[in-house]
Amino acid sequence: MSEQHAVAKVSELAPGQLLPVRAGSVEMIVYWVDGRVRAAQRRCLHQGADLADGMILRGSIVCAQHGWRFDAETGVHEMSSENCLVTYRAWVDGDQIVVDTAPIRRAEVPR
Repeated sequence: MSEQHAVAKVSELAPGQLLPVRAGSVEMIVYWVDGRVRAAQRRCLHQGADLADGMILRGSIVCAQHGWRFDAETGVHEMSSENCLVTYRAWVDGDQIVVDTAPIRRAEVPR
């Protein structure tokens, strides 16, 4: 079921930061990539590490625990396209970052 939630103020999210948020019952991270706000699941696929402890580096989300790298736009693992983070639509509305809790299917990834 799709729900939209304001999860943070734009001023709370610095470039390069992975900000942990909750949208209803869904934990996720929000971040900036190429001037657009994005959202992805909060836990790494490898061993469940908190991706909010990681970083954005050259267009990738990098997990702090073991260095797994995921494309920051699509959520796809850099070396295994079968391993993908769940991504969500996110946008700015006034001074708020808003997310939709319905996962984006890979064929729908906005560019």
